[in-house]
Amino acid sequence: MGYQYREDNTAIIDVTKPPYNADKTGKEDCTEALRRAFDDVLRPNIDALEETKQKLLAMEDPNARIGFEIRKENGILYVIFPEELNPTKILYFPNGTYLVSNTITYSLENLANIFHGLPYMEMNRQIYFKGESRDGVIIKLKDSCPGFEYGSNKPVINFMLGEKSNIAMTNSFEDITIDVGKNNPGAVGLVFFGNNTGTVRNVKILSSDEQKRGYAGLEIKHEMVSGCFVNHVEVDGFNYGVRAIPLRNFMVFEDILVKNQKKAGFFINNAIISIRRLKSINKVVGISIVGAQAHVALVDSEILGDNPFTSAINCDLGSCFIRNVKTRGYAGAMSYAEQPEILSDDIEEYVSEKIFSLFPNELKSEALPVEETPQVPWPESSEEWASVNEFGAAGDGVTDDTQAIQAAMLSGKKHIFFQPGKYLVTGSITVPENVVRINFMYCDFVAGETVKAMSDRGVFVITGDEGTILLEDVFTWEQFYGYMRFIEHAGKRTLVMSDLHTQTAAMYFNSVEGGKVFIENCGCTLGAHPYRDTPAYAFKGQKVWARHINPERSMKEILNDHSKVWILGFKTESYGTAFETINGGHTEVLGGTISIGRNRELPAILNYDSTVSLVASTNGCSLDHIFPLAIEERQNGEIRQLMHDVFPIRLLNNYKIPLYIGRKQGE
Repeated sequence: MGYQYREDNTAIIDVTKPPYNADKTGKEDCTEALRRAFDDVLRPNIDALEETKQKLLAMEDPNARIGFEIRKENGILYVIFPEELNPTKILYFPNGTYLVSNTITYSLENLANIFHGLPYMEMNRQIYFKGESRDGVIIKLKDSCPGFEYGSNKPVINFMLGEKSNIAMTNSFEDITIDVGKNNPGAVGLVFFGNNTGTVRNVKILSSDEQKRGYAGLEIKHEMVSGCFVNHVEVDGFNYGVRAIPLRNFMVFEDILVKNQKKAGFFINNAIISIRRLKSINKVVGISIVGAQAHVALVDSEILGDNPFTSAINCDLGSCFIRNVKTRGYAGAMSYAEQPEILSDDIEEYVSEKIFSLFPNELKSEALPVEETPQVPWPESSEEWASVNEFGAAGDGVTDDTQAIQAAMLSGKKHIFFQPGKYLVTGSITVPENVVRINFMYCDFVAGETVKAMSDRGVFVITGDEGTILLEDVFTWEQFYGYMRFIEHAGKRTLVMSDLHTQTAAMYFNSVEGGKVFIENCGCTLGAHPYRDTPAYAFKGQKVWARHINPERSMKEILNDHSKVWILGFKTESYGTAFETINGGHTEVLGGTISIGRNRELPAILNYDSTVSLVASTNGCSLDHIFPLAIEERQNGEIRQLMHDVFPIRLLNNYKIPLYIGRKQGE
């Protein structure tokens, strides 16, 4: 069964209905209808840009800045940009074939942020493509389509027309097949971009050309990408199955199938990438890694081929951490720079550079057991949904919606959704055990004064000890901030957090131990002082599996207090400690970036009487954006440190941590 929403869900824009009337029979060209829909969901950004410019002009202060809240600090005036989020609009594709003859993208010329006066920060955010089902929705490029000739490298779907951005948040492309058709050798299936949170999920990209021609299936190529969780994606054909080349920040891939490529299954140039469960079936190299700044973590994968003249994995430059990778049909498993090939078919564990440890240890990664994210079935009937607005929630940012939302949670319905809007909350909302899904539809929240002061409570309090609950699709902005956390886990039931983004508030803590937590594509950014003292994520006595996590600006980004925390890909930002593990906790980190350390004497990684296994790089845009103190470890009362200058350089003063392992003594 596919994804079908209630008819009254105003977040959903069915592209087959007025005013777009896109044909889903595959007979009529849908290009102009889909491009118009794309423009319409982004057009409110231009109004927001103009409003902010007028605020700055009205201040009549040459030192006015864009920042968090409207305030004056140290003689400098600050204005929010943008103060309001666009209303959510999800471009929904019912099952069918959508014929196109040009790139589906936006055409708005003035979609540029004015951050620090730089006109090239594109404001291409809140772009949501959702199909009814992956195999049922096909966006099909016409055969022999003008503009897609060899050398054009032109996308069918494109999320980025500008140069780069740091505000392209919550973008998603899900449950759709892209077919680049026949005789389009310059076609790229999808060019994706996102910041902090963003996902390509459950997607198939194929070339139906007899020779499988096309340039690339999925391409990520614009700078400052950081919202890029690619999950359950299949690419059939093209020169490159996946081509990922941004220098800064990071990308995460899990459950990827690439096959029938002509040059490389997966091509990486200078990028920071975490990959799990990649399967490549090819006669060419499965993974090609080039560029001295590349840093790749690859685990639990298969590279299958039929080529005795090349290795399965070829790393010309850069750094690699590889574990539990099976290869077949190649001359060897891997070649690295000038080193000879690894001739064994299987790689148990390989680190291309020095392994770091502060106390006597086995120089091998932790390899925590991994559990897959539970799937919460989509409701079979739209009648199984309850909308908070049916219970009186206004979503206008002024009316107190706390009691209305609470009433919806207690309605007996298992699936709860929010209409687009901004919801003022003035207290905690209890989520009972019978609720299995809350879909926020990327709505926004406003924190009342009592909520801002809740240092020991969460806004949504998850109760119960049995079953699984999924919280998905939220985007809160500048008026949701304070000491509180968005989620309080107050029971032992399994919690799945998917596509959640809180821009100025912490995300999670638990008040009851013993639960399981699964995190996919979730980000949070703490606001101004003193709220940064609240950990972005705090896990106490939990089991946690996080795939693409982005905490920022907290003094303790991720706090692990005697939990077991496994992370596939992350980004932290600012000078707080990225990972603090205490009281016998276990933390395993497989790739990502610790960004903009501000040259403070705080450790990027803190390990006190615990076990930490970490692969990561640091990142910054200037020479003082580093963490001078990389790792601080305490075992049995003795403290030791690793400074930045012992690690291999990545870029400017930034460095790579090929593998750090610090084990609790006596375990």
